[in-house]
Amino acid sequence: MTRQDILLESGTNEVEIAVVLLGDQEFGINVAKIREFKDAKGVDVSVLPGSHDSVEGVFDFRNDTVPLINLHRHLALGENEKDHGKIVVVTDFNNTIAGFVTDGIHDIHRVSWRDFRPLNHALAVNTLHVIGSVTIDERRVLVLDMEQILGEIYPQSVINYDESAFSEQPNVPGRSRVRIFFAEDSTVIRSKVAKILTSLGFGEVRTFIDGKSCYEAISSLRQRAAKEQRSMSDYLSLLLTDIEMPEMDGLALCKEVRQTLGLTQVPVVVFSSLINKEMAEKCRQVGANAYCSKPETEKLVRIIDNFCLTDQALPSL
Repeated sequence: MTRQDILLESGTNEVEIAVVLLGDQEFGINVAKIREFKDAKGVDVSVLPGSHDSVEGVFDFRNDTVPLINLHRHLALGENEKDHGKIVVVTDFNNTIAGFVTDGIHDIHRVSWRDFRPLNHALAVNTLHVIGSVTIDERRVLVLDMEQILGEIYPQSVINYDESAFSEQPNVPGRSRVRIFFAEDSTVIRSKVAKILTSLGFGEVRTFIDGKSCYEAISSLRQRAAKEQRSMSDYLSLLLTDIEMPEMDGLALCKEVRQTLGLTQVPVVVFSSLINKEMAEKCRQVGANAYCSKPETEKLVRIIDNFCLTDQALPSL
């Protein structure tokens, strides 16, 4: 089964979850991250000296050499000696292709982001590999944080705030007048990106934990703009959004901003680990102006500058 068999329409606020088996427990993986499911028996693995303990080796996948990661081992679930039924889940996110060994695929379910339950704060602090849960056929399925898992093995695949990477950038005129709304459910990424943007001189970066709260804030601003007879651009320079979020995902957020609120002039930039050819087309379908993969923070800054630094400065409020 390939990604082409499991794509959703754009902006429906739904997600497809592949329920995989690790021993007797079920875990969920967002199908948008999956390229293909492969029978583990058909995967020819070569040991890679000096690799991370969770990496069994590398294998060939469509002319690429990609790592094979043992999820049992990485999640400290113990080793499963049974070879029968093992499935390799080949993923593609954060500009990285990788294979993850599982004990099988149970099923694939389409659910609404409104039904997704994030971990509460106490659990989120101490549970790094799970982002939340969803109930499927009266079963609670824990959804794996694949970015976190991959980042622990390959740190370069996640956002790291390296001040030196941006220190040589000049204090660009006009950035202090830019007002950005940023929707991102990950506390770590939300704070890191906001820190980068503010350190580079962007005047206001207002953050939101999901698409719904961001949409409500934009809707409120639209009402204020109408009441005060001012342009929406006086209040909001750019909307920056992740895709995967509870309540309302980034594609649905963009679609609602464009169609329900009628805000066609506000630039929308999608910043996500899921950016690939198919997802880029979905971004275009819902009206996003640009998209960028999460590791590419310098590219993101260039995109924001391109949309926001014009000759007309925003008025003071």
